[in-house]
Amino acid sequence: MYEKLNQYLFNSSLGDYWYDEGNIIATDILKKFSESDWEKLLDDISSKSIEWQIQFAYCAPEINNEFLIRSLILLASIDNDELFKTCIDTLRVIINLDNKLIIASDKAMLERIEKILKKCDNATRIVFEDFVAKLQK
Repeated sequence: MYEKLNQYLFNSSLGDYWYDEGNIIATDILKKFSESDWEKLLDDISSKSIEWQIQFAYCAPEINNEFLIRSLILLASIDNDELFKTCIDTLRVIINLDNKLIIASDKAMLERIEKILKKCDNATRIVFEDFVAKLQK
């Protein structure tokens, strides 16, 4: 399934189709991932294009497992603002009692949020503040 997702994201564009239907197809593929698929993804995800990484982070909110959390935290460490915002937005949606400590343990991610909050637009501020609030509950 990993190869199927890889090819799908590699061949997808970031146009309207992606946000209307493409992400649903990618999510369906992710739901069928085995543990070995997730391990391959974690091994390869850093070498993917930023567009691929953003699409992956965008299609992940319906999945909630340790592999996904680890992959989003890894992607959030990459120096790209759009990717970072997408990862935080997805993590914000899937935070729960089972994964809160894993997410909160990434101090660099939280420091980056604090830094961005000082200069970001209102939409980003709302997402980041909600994310932090959910971590503190």
